[in-house]
Amino acid sequence: MSSDFANPGSKPGLEIWRIESLAAVPLPAKDFGTFYDGDSYLVLKTTETTGGKYVYDLFFWLGSESSQDEQGAAAYKAVELDDLLGGAPVQHREVQDCESDSFLGCFKKISYEKGGVKSGFRKVERDVYETRLLHVKGSRTVRIKPVAIDHTTLNAGDVFVLDAGLSIYLWNGSGASHKEKAKGLEVALAIKDDERGGRAKLTACDQGAEEAAFWEALGGQGPVAAATPDDSPTGSSKGGLKLVRVSDASGSLSTTEVACGDTLERSMLDSKDVFIVDNEAEVFVWVGKEATADEKKGGMETGVKYTAGRPKGVRVTKVSEGAEPALFKSLFKSWKPAATPADFSMVGRSGNVAQATAQASAADLAKGMSDCSFGESEDVADDGSGKTEMYRIEDFEPVPVDQATYGQFFAGDSYIVKYTYLSSGREATLLYFWLGKDSTTDEQGAAALHAKQMDDNLGGQATQVRVTMGKEPPHLVRLFGGKLVVHSGGRASGFKNKGDEDSYDEDGVALYHVKGFGGADSTKAAQVAEVATSLNSGDCFVLLTPAAAFLWAGSGANETEKATAQAVCGVLKQGRKLQEVAEGGEPDAFWEALGGKGEYPSSSVLPEPDRPARLFLCSNATGAFKVEPLAHFSQSDLEEGDVYLLDVGNAVFVWVGSEANELEKGMAAETAASYVALEGYSADTAVLTVKSGSEPPIFTSHFLGWDASRAKVFLDPYEAKLAKAMAEQEAAQAAEEEARAASAAAKADAVAKAEAERASKASSGAPDGDPFEDDEPEPPPPPPPPPPPPEKQPTPADGGYVDLETLKSSPPDYVDPSRKEDYLSDADFEAAFKCSRADFKVLKGWKQQNLKKAAASSEPAAGADTHRARLDFEGVFLATIVRPPSMSCARDLVPPRRRGLCIAAQGRRCVKRTVCGLSRCTPRPID
Repeated sequence: MSSDFANPGSKPGLEIWRIESLAAVPLPAKDFGTFYDGDSYLVLKTTETTGGKYVYDLFFWLGSESSQDEQGAAAYKAVELDDLLGGAPVQHREVQDCESDSFLGCFKKISYEKGGVKSGFRKVERDVYETRLLHVKGSRTVRIKPVAIDHTTLNAGDVFVLDAGLSIYLWNGSGASHKEKAKGLEVALAIKDDERGGRAKLTACDQGAEEAAFWEALGGQGPVAAATPDDSPTGSSKGGLKLVRVSDASGSLSTTEVACGDTLERSMLDSKDVFIVDNEAEVFVWVGKEATADEKKGGMETGVKYTAGRPKGVRVTKVSEGAEPALFKSLFKSWKPAATPADFSMVGRSGNVAQATAQASAADLAKGMSDCSFGESEDVADDGSGKTEMYRIEDFEPVPVDQATYGQFFAGDSYIVKYTYLSSGREATLLYFWLGKDSTTDEQGAAALHAKQMDDNLGGQATQVRVTMGKEPPHLVRLFGGKLVVHSGGRASGFKNKGDEDSYDEDGVALYHVKGFGGADSTKAAQVAEVATSLNSGDCFVLLTPAAAFLWAGSGANETEKATAQAVCGVLKQGRKLQEVAEGGEPDAFWEALGGKGEYPSSSVLPEPDRPARLFLCSNATGAFKVEPLAHFSQSDLEEGDVYLLDVGNAVFVWVGSEANELEKGMAAETAASYVALEGYSADTAVLTVKSGSEPPIFTSHFLGWDASRAKVFLDPYEAKLAKAMAEQEAAQAAEEEARAASAAAKADAVAKAEAERASKASSGAPDGDPFEDDEPEPPPPPPPPPPPPEKQPTPADGGYVDLETLKSSPPDYVDPSRKEDYLSDADFEAAFKCSRADFKVLKGWKQQNLKKAAASSEPAAGADTHRARLDFEGVFLATIVRPPSMSCARDLVPPRRRGLCIAAQGRRCVKRTVCGLSRCTPRPID
């Protein structure tokens, strides 16, 4: 093996080498994503499939200023690395500024720097910096590159960072995206904190509101150019296809054109040779299994030479016979990919001029939607009859789950499911790590880490599968025999400095939604809000009350859902009497547990249960509007920056995210209308627009376990990051001013002391002297600015509030029963929930539900402000606690990190001091 490559592709992830003196030198991980325009690089991406097989993508990236020698060495080393991996990698030639989506997808951001390895290193002098202007651009993957320092470089569609040493300016164009702003801020903060040690001042300014210092640092003020297009789209163009054979049959490599036209046939490819497939937008080099060694090695070089005269960004990709990507197969008439996104954008090039993107029509997009496959993803393993083990992450460690509760997950937790089975007579293992939608980042990270450790303990032979809540693969569902249930709540974070607490639904009333299609492997249950509006006629529901368990079957529920609901009842009823209820025959106790009758999607508006709903993503993130199918969809798929089409058979919904742009909204509606006509739906089939946060039950009923409390309110990542950065900067400046004031005070004290000593010596005849005569005290710091005025609270849409008792007993018709708290005044809200409205909104959904239940029952919620006290132990502050009047010991309410020191009681020594071993803890009432 070449010394340049030490065991490449041995594990999933990225490996990068830079060409230095015609050798490939490994790049440290901290530098991934930063490329010098004077260098060339090799990037190897290793991906593990569900079957445990490794697949490789090998990119050789060429900087715009890299030398021909370096570019040639990169191509040669790519061939060498390809040989080491048995010819398995798909090779890609990438050119700076014209990278493919496959390459950009390897990085969160791409940063271009001037220079290269031959530029050497410059001596860095303290507080001497070269001014630079960085351009931040991109809709999907953000690129960062230095540009000319001049107002003519700015444009209204992007973000720029002006680095002037100890002054850093973040300039946001009027049309810049939220992602670009957030990434620009990230770059500015990295310069400020990492390169300047936090000493630089950051100033953010929007186009049209710049301060004079910005224009001065830029070299002068002037007009700003209009916005320019973001990332160029990729796609295939079947116009002018060419097939060229590369062969050494004559004794040297030569090329022969085999076919030219609008279509190609798979039979035209010969395993004994190499072929160039040219679709004008991209050039593929196809390597047959029986090609000679010279043909294999020279194929990529021949492909690159073939592109001479084309724009510099034309991509050249090497593919091996038997491992062809879907895009390559789509160029052949009889070789279609199994399922590809409905992307009908086209990139046309002629000569040396890159032409504009051709946008597909709504009719073409609709046809792509109709042709898309929604087949199940390839399943793995067996029938689920092997050995199953289940672990929950508690305090960062996997803790075995009681076998009687296998299949029951909590949305606030993360789990590992280990499945052992026989494959071809040998023992094999699957490791699923399941991540609840409300589980903390540390729990999710611990689950992934322990899954890897389990895999390592098995000699690396296990297959790891990451599963997010709502996206469970059929095999995982199969393991629990129709008893997969997701509950609300979960355990607190393992970090002791977090304010999380364990939280479960313990009021005895719970409602579970049972939904599926196509068999038991797709049917599961999830807990939903205990209100009538959560029901729908198309599914089954399980309602638990303290006295009974109701199995409610909607008129349109299928037999699989009914069977799963029976299994779920068997697991959850725990001694309760089971009562099966058909839609329309509900007893009073059923409606009482749900807070009264209410409207829900009935059989008259739901589709016939003969086909599942289909969800499509609509986006122009790549520059052209395209449509992509989403299999096994869930609520978590809906992103605020896009538009989605939901086809339910008798209607098509257009879901609009709060940050979707106008092009996406318009094209989605037009495409939906064309799709309805193409599918042959009746002329009166409705196309309904639904806005994020205002989804009606007829829409939400198609999502298992829809959580209304998770209705997304868009939080601009840029604004959030900027507010935090500015607060930290102001705090640092205040601390610095305080330190200067303290220093000045200390110096003044020293001067006064010296004066006193001199006076004392003068009175006693000692020699005079003032060692501080040149030190003058600094003036006191300026007073802090006044606090900003409080924000005005919004009022309900109808212009009035409703008091708590009215909301409980007989709320007005215009009140949304799932959001009653929105109709309380601020004073009533704080009285009911014992917290401010702002504090309530940042709580997780299950915490909000617990507080709402407590407010509805007029009982204090866990942690309600019934008694507050300051806890001290031997004069040392422990905590401020809140406890119900019936609790004689507050130990469980003190932060866990301080429980070793506590605790208190109601004005006397702790009656449970045997638990904590202390008896000198004094509570001091606050109110």
